[in-house]
Order: sequence, then structure tokens, then C-alpha cells
Amino acid sequence: MISNSEKVRLLKKLLTKAELVKVESSSDPEFKTWKNLVERTFVKIFGDNSTEYKHFSKLYFFFQALMWTSSSDFTADHLRVFRQDFNIAKSSILQYIEEIEEQIEYEAVSTQETPKLKKNASKVFISHASKDSSLVEEVIELLESIGLESHQIFCTSFDGYGIGLGENFLDKIKDELSSDTIVLFILSKNFYSSPVCLCEMGATWVLAKEHIPIVVPPLDYSDVSGVIPLTQGMKINEPLKLNLLKEKISKEFGLSNAGSLSSWERKRDRVLARITKLISMET
Repeated sequence: MISNSEKVRLLKKLLTKAELVKVESSSDPEFKTWKNLVERTFVKIFGDNSTEYKHFSKLYFFFQALMWTSSSDFTADHLRVFRQDFNIAKSSILQYIEEIEEQIEYEAVSTQETPKLKKNASKVFISHASKDSSLVEEVIELLESIGLESHQIFCTSFDGYGIGLGENFLDKIKDELSSDTIVLFILSKNFYSSPVCLCEMGATWVLAKEHIPIVVPPLDYSDVSGVIPLTQGMKINEPLKLNLLKEKISKEFGLSNAGSLSSWERKRDRVLARITKLISMET
């Protein structure tokens, strides 16, 4: 069986070889060599009955005329179709590489120990802007779907998860931030416009066990470049990254009631649908 890393290597080789195709024609010898290599590689990696192989086989790289005569000239059509199919082929290969690399990342998180995390976490602290409380409620539901109890989640926006009546706001947050706490930053436009959120961010770098930035679109990783390079982040609407979060939380808290992956993914997808709706309302 071919390893995922070897699959990535072989697919990247196809993209490198594609750069050698200089003549935009399906009859070009260099192109024919590349096309044959793609077919053999796809059979080796995916199998000759795979969707990937069938998808590539449906690309003709030349214009199929309904009628052909001695005076017909489809040069422009052949060029247009060649470019279209060649770009589709390269884009598909790139997509396969990304999917396999994501699988490699998922397997690495699932099977490898993180050296610096020796002591189990005891609480998740959600640092967020008050205007994002609807999104945070969905994050809480995800955490509880993973298996956390309400007392293991600290969030100032909701009763039962945050600050009790009569308690000092700042003192309570300081008490909750400890070396056993994992902090989830809900990084949105509202977060960066909140002085309290920025103060929380500064404090947690020193006091908390670990920090996981969660980016809320329309913000992208480039918009939070001051945070993401220091620690691995994710977007709030990325299913695979949420799976990685589930694995991490389950391991850090030693959860035995995390449930099956299929059950989790059904709950995850329902929450993601609501998150997507909330994001669309804000943009």
C-alpha cells in the first residue's frame, strides 16, 4: 500500500512535469508523455476504477466537432479546449494533494503525543467579544458534543459558564486562567475592536496552558498574522479543523465519553450550518 506521503510526492511530480509541456496541443509528444504519466500515476494511487481516474479520462484536450470536412479549421476551438482541460487536470491534481495532506495532518494529531503538554487540561476558556455571543453559543454546543461538562467551560456571556452574581469581573477571569486552561480565541472584527478582549489575549499568553485562535470569516489568516504564527489556528467553519479540535480536546481532558466519529460529525454539521448562517448575516 502506498503511504500518503508517497502519494503526495507522486502527485507533485505530475505538476512539475506539467511545466515541461510548452506546446498547447493534444498531439504534442511532451503532452502525450505527461498524459500517460498521469494515467499511470492515478491507477497506482487511486485505482483504475476510481473517481479520480474516471474524471481525468473524460478530459479530451481537443475540440470534438460534430462534423468534419476537408475545409474545416477548428484550431481556435482545439486551443480553447486544450487550455480548459489542461487547467482542470492540474487543478484536480492540486486538490488531491491538499486533501491527502489534510489527512496526513489529521492522522498526525490523532496518533502523536504533543511533547509540551504533560498535564491534563481542566477547563476551556473562550475569549470573545460580547457581540459574538451567538457564535460562541454554537462553540459551546460543539464542546459539549465532544464531551465537556458546563463546569469545564468558562465563558462570560452565558449564565452557568461565566461570572456569578456579585463576583468581580477581572478577578474571576484571572482566577480562571491557569496552567491547566486551554484558551479559545474567537477572532472576529468585533474581537479586535474590544479593548477587554485584547487585554485578555495578552494575559493568557503567560497564564494559560495553550491557545487556539479560531478565525471568524470574513477575517482570514492574513488578517490575524500577529497571532497565528505563534500557534496553530483554525477557521470556525472548517469541518476538518473542527475534527482536529475534537481530537485535541478529547485527549487533553482524557474524555472517554466523546462518542463515535459519525455521531460527532452529524452534530458538527448541524452546528456548522447555523454558524454559516450567522456569518452570512454579519457580512
